[in-house]
Amino acid sequence: MSSKRWLVLAPFILLSACAHAKIPRTTIDDTEENREIIKLVEQYHEALESLDADAVLSMVSPRFYEDNGNTNDADDYDYDGLKVQLTEDFKRTRALHLDVRVDAVEVKESEAYAELYYRIRAQNEYPSGVKWETGSDRTRLRFERADGKWLIVAGL
Repeated sequence: MSSKRWLVLAPFILLSACAHAKIPRTTIDDTEENREIIKLVEQYHEALESLDADAVLSMVSPRFYEDNGNTNDADDYDYDGLKVQLTEDFKRTRALHLDVRVDAVEVKESEAYAELYYRIRAQNEYPSGVKWETGSDRTRLRFERADGKWLIVAGL
C-alpha cells in the first residue's frame, strides 16, 4: 500500500478499532457495567408488571430520595415513602403493562444513569369504578453501587 493511501485510510482504521460494539437493538456501548444497568431496568420492569412491591424495593437503595423533578417539597419521598406509595398503588392496580426503552446508559465509577422512555397501561380500581389509564413519559434513573450491587437511588 502506498504511503499516501495509508495516510488517508489510517484515521478510519483507528476510529473503527476504537468503536465499541453495541448492545443488540440499542445504541448503547456493550460493556459489562452497561449490561448490568440494563438488566436491572429489565428486572424493575418485570417487578412492576408483576405488581411485586417487595421485588421493586429490593432494587432500591435505602438512600433513595425522589423529588419528582420540581421544587415542591410536599411531593418528595424517601425509601419509606416509596414503600407506602407502592403498596397503595399496587392495591388498587388490577393489571399493568409497561413498555420500556433504554435510550442511554452512563456509568461513572460507583454512579450510573439510565435514560428511559416508557409507555404504561394500567387497570386501576377506584371508588367510582375500574378505569384503564395510559400514559408515556421519560425518566432518568440514578443508580449507586453498594457492596458490589447496583441499586436505584432516584428517578422512579
